[in-house]
Amino acid sequence: MNPNAPKRKTPLDPANVLAPTVGGHGPVAVVRDLARELLRQGRITLDEAGRVDGALRDHDWPTVRTYVDLGLARRAEAKPAPETPAAPAPAAGPGAPPPSPEPSADNEDLAAGLLRLVMRLCDALPKLVPNDRSFAERFAPIRSLLTARLNPERLGEVDARIAALIDQQVEMQRNLEDARSSLKDMLTMLVERLGSVGNTTARFQQRISAYQEELGGQPDILVVARVVGGLLADTKLVAEEIEKSQHDLADARRKVESYELRVRSLEHELAQTARMVQNDPLTHALNRRGLEEVFRIEVSRSSRYRVPLTVVMIDLDDFKSINDSLGHAAGDRALVHFVTTAQACLRSTELIARTGGEEFVVVFPATGAADSVDAVRRLQRELARSGFQYEGQSLVMTFSGGAAAWRDGESLAQILRRADTAMYEAKNGGKDRVVIAG
Repeated sequence: MNPNAPKRKTPLDPANVLAPTVGGHGPVAVVRDLARELLRQGRITLDEAGRVDGALRDHDWPTVRTYVDLGLARRAEAKPAPETPAAPAPAAGPGAPPPSPEPSADNEDLAAGLLRLVMRLCDALPKLVPNDRSFAERFAPIRSLLTARLNPERLGEVDARIAALIDQQVEMQRNLEDARSSLKDMLTMLVERLGSVGNTTARFQQRISAYQEELGGQPDILVVARVVGGLLADTKLVAEEIEKSQHDLADARRKVESYELRVRSLEHELAQTARMVQNDPLTHALNRRGLEEVFRIEVSRSSRYRVPLTVVMIDLDDFKSINDSLGHAAGDRALVHFVTTAQACLRSTELIARTGGEEFVVVFPATGAADSVDAVRRLQRELARSGFQYEGQSLVMTFSGGAAAWRDGESLAQILRRADTAMYEAKNGGKDRVVIAG
């Protein structure tokens, strides 16, 4: 065998290229799935897929991005034509516009696949920051937007939220690191200054002892003058050293205090962000997480002070017709209109949460079922009076509700189940009604 002969390249096995790793999580697994989907659709070649596979193993992200961007920019590989020829399309007349392309199933599959991968990435990233619970909680609104019906406007909002989250996390880490560094510098300076003052004081004590020895005999006036001059000079040096140490420590203290204030400000911002996690991103009503927290607090208060607590389940009537006739943008505006009207009618202690598409829950603390139903009926009248305006059209919105008074020991799921049953009883009874659960 000729050792100088060129080695034959081993052909790539499609079954092994970009093979999913068992239990794989994180960005590498997500990008591997995306590249495998691009290979399946013919957007990257087998050789390019092999390069991506190797780059992922080496964590060579620039190479990975090069080939993934290349694949996303390409069209899917054309599928072979069926055996039975389709009827020829009619010839276009002169000057006629080209026929619009048919929706590509491959493009739809790729979009769905990309959405799944982004969702996996949202699940994986918080695991990379295990000691920061707020980081995971701040992903909740992003997941909520992604699980809703996607459109360019919502994709832009997701993009903006992710960018803001990254900027906030980077700023927080930078300021915390600055605070740690300043505190470390101050402690180092404190130790150094204490040592310096200690050394100066020790030397001063030695000089005092020497002066005492000189004055112990029968000193003449020249010796006394020299001792007094040396004593004054040494005392001045000690005073200057102490003053310098005090000045440096005061500067370090002010610097640490400024960073401490910044860290407190960041903690306050994170607390506000955590509260935002409990709100629905569209209507700004509470979401399910916020409802659970409010219910926990109100149940504790109701048990302690023996006051009633009522929960009302609300479902907008014929909401699907708004989406079908005016579009989903109108449906979103209608949901915001309902929540805005409800918050204007309800008291500040009565909180509304969005639990589904057009389903809402209102919590009435220290209120019995009958009084809660009266408040909900006032909301029905106000909603009918105000109307919903959209692009010159006016629609009357109605809803059906079911009220359930809390029973001692009852969980949120249990009381919602009873309220939901009463709400469907109102639906079946003609809609635009409120029924109290038995």
